[in-house]
Amino acid sequence: MEPLIRNIEDVYNPDDRRARLLTLDDNPPTCTLSYSEIPPGGTSSHHIHEWEHEVFIISGSGTIYCDGNEYTVRAGDAVFVPPNVDHYTLNNGGEGDIHRIEVNPLIAAQSGGGGSRTGVGTGQPPVIRNLSEIDQSDGPARRVLAADDGAVNYIMAYRGLDPGSTAPKHAHPGEHLGFVIEGTCILQVDGRDYTVRRGDVALVPPNSEHEWRSNSDTKAAWLVFNPA
Repeated sequence: MEPLIRNIEDVYNPDDRRARLLTLDDNPPTCTLSYSEIPPGGTSSHHIHEWEHEVFIISGSGTIYCDGNEYTVRAGDAVFVPPNVDHYTLNNGGEGDIHRIEVNPLIAAQSGGGGSRTGVGTGQPPVIRNLSEIDQSDGPARRVLAADDGAVNYIMAYRGLDPGSTAPKHAHPGEHLGFVIEGTCILQVDGRDYTVRRGDVALVPPNSEHEWRSNSDTKAAWLVFNPA
């Protein structure tokens, strides 16, 4: 089966400064993924809902508010927002727009999204972990947010690819969802090559043999969201 590959530029909506990269219409098995921009002084949607979600800050900095408590976020931060927590992100970091992606379990889109409902949450703090803090001894595949952080639907990992290198070819029962955050490389799926670049989402179907390999003299890197 062919992977789904889509870039931010393909679906970017300048009116709401969003790109819906993976939606229910794509029949994803586990989660949806979107990109958004928050201008200086602006905020993300302020809401509370029964599902968790994960956010990655591509660039910019600001403050995420969870049940009234403030937490600083910056470029390279992976954020796990627990379910039933009243939350929003404010761009007050003085570094221009915040560029970020957000990943939600399917129930979020199936129920119509979080809307603007606010309320009193559980008080559980978010998990915020910067890529610079990830254990380098894990090799090219490094866990970022996992089950012990509360990620019961999907986990986040980081993968880096140095020039001239190849990630091991493999297949697994669950899908493989990647978002390229740096560089360009080749994604091979069931023997066919596809070029992927910064800003691409790539959904590899379950049980498809795939590998990633370098096609340039610069590093490539991507985030992976796999079923927990």
